[in-house]
Amino acid sequence: MNVKAIPVSSIDFSKYGTYYSMKENTRNVWHSQGEGWEDSRTNKPLINTPGTLGFTLGSPAPCMVSTMERHLHTQEALFCLSEPIVVALAISSDNEQPHASDIEAVFIQPGEVIVLNEGVWHDACHGINKSSHYYWMATESEESSEWVEICGGPIALAY
Repeated sequence: MNVKAIPVSSIDFSKYGTYYSMKENTRNVWHSQGEGWEDSRTNKPLINTPGTLGFTLGSPAPCMVSTMERHLHTQEALFCLSEPIVVALAISSDNEQPHASDIEAVFIQPGEVIVLNEGVWHDACHGINKSSHYYWMATESEESSEWVEICGGPIALAY
C-alpha cells in the first residue's frame, strides 16, 4: 500500500492531537516582535506533563514502514530542526496494532509542531531524500516503546 504525505496544515489534525504553527499568531500561539527579533510561543504547556526532550536522526523518505509505536502514558510532541520531516500516523479501530488502511502521513515544516495524543500510532520521522534530525518531547517513563507490525503492511511512504 502506498501512502503519500501531505502538509500537516492541510488536515484537521485534532483526531491525532494538537497542531501549532509557530510562525503565526493563532488561537494557540502567541506572537510578538521588536527591533531585530520575532518570537512565538505556545499559550499553554506543550504536553500535559513534565517532559523530557529527545533528539533523533530519522532515515530518508521515500521508504518502507513495517512497524509503528504508540505511547499510552504520554503525549508526544514532534518538531523538526531545520528541514521538513515526514511521519506516518494511525488511529486503529481495534487499537491492538496499526492498520495499513488507517495510516496517513504528514509533512512537518520548520516552525510547525504536532503533539500526538496518548495512544496514537506513529513511526519515526523521516527526512526528505536524506536522513534528518528532529526533536521530540514526552514524559519520561520506565515503560519501553513496543514497535508493532502494521496489519496489512508494510506501507510505502512517499512525499
